[in-house]
Amino acid sequence: MKFDIKKLSAWFFIYYVVTDVIGELFDAESISEAIEYHLQPWMIALTLSVSLIFFLYALSSYTIFFKWHSAHSFWQNIIIIICSAAVIVGLRFFIEEIFFRNVFGFGNYKKGVSLSYYFLDNFYYVFQYCALGIIFYFWQYSKFKDERSNQLMLKNQQMELDLLRSQTNPHFLFNTLNNIYALIHKDQDKAQYATEKLSDLLRYSLYSTKKEVALDDEISQIKNFIDLESLRHKEPPQINIKIEGTKPSIQVPQFILLPFIENAFKHGKLQSKTDPIQIHIKATETYLFYEVTNAIEQKEKDKVGGLGLDNLKKRLELLFPKQHHFSCTTNNNIFKAQLQIPI
Repeated sequence: MKFDIKKLSAWFFIYYVVTDVIGELFDAESISEAIEYHLQPWMIALTLSVSLIFFLYALSSYTIFFKWHSAHSFWQNIIIIICSAAVIVGLRFFIEEIFFRNVFGFGNYKKGVSLSYYFLDNFYYVFQYCALGIIFYFWQYSKFKDERSNQLMLKNQQMELDLLRSQTNPHFLFNTLNNIYALIHKDQDKAQYATEKLSDLLRYSLYSTKKEVALDDEISQIKNFIDLESLRHKEPPQINIKIEGTKPSIQVPQFILLPFIENAFKHGKLQSKTDPIQIHIKATETYLFYEVTNAIEQKEKDKVGGLGLDNLKKRLELLFPKQHHFSCTTNNNIFKAQLQIPI
């Protein structure tokens, strides 16, 4: 937290002007006479002296809490403030009742005022302006804690996003490598093609450090994933893809679309000609709509939707709080996943 004497000075100036200067003008019988009285040289000198001393009260209490808030208890700091205020009161007595009176012939109190009365009377102002310094410190400290808390929250969110992103697409890797290994002995051209696709997908996943990527790149990786997963099946999966309104300028979070495709391949009927996998991507000026529909494979024992969709839900809550729509529904053995996010 920064020691902010400039802002403390602004607080002090506003408070001093409102409570002392303006207050005295309104309490006077004639404002014009009060202004004329306060513009006399000796009164200007006393005003400057008083304002300096009052500011020292506020500055001392602020400084003490700034330096020792964590080291000392609240009441220990209050005792230190009272001691420092007593020293400042003594400084005021020296300036106004000794120096001014002997050099300029005037003081702020009646001549011959006792030191004990002087100290007791001044502690009324000590209380006001030391309280101002303490209030300013805790206001600044509260703002500092809120800012630090927000920074920590943002860092934690980013760490969580990075973790969720790293979990998005690992589970098909070993199956794909096994398929490529089997293809090496059967069809080297297809094995080479699959290796290139896997290389593109891994490069996109591991080496892209951008928080957002072009929508066209995301769609390309979906197609790479479909090509790689298709190697596992003797018959090609039945997939219909419909893409509308995409532009090179549209940016989306990386791997925000792939979990729907992963889920369809894991739980869906891939060779169903009557109910093929339907992929619909539609971009408008303000939002991106994404839908994947697939028939559910009855032999599948795992629940429909898994780690990928759970992670996606968490990512969306972090990336687009209260700005997105995400739903998964099942009707007549048809699973439908829908997503809408702002762009």
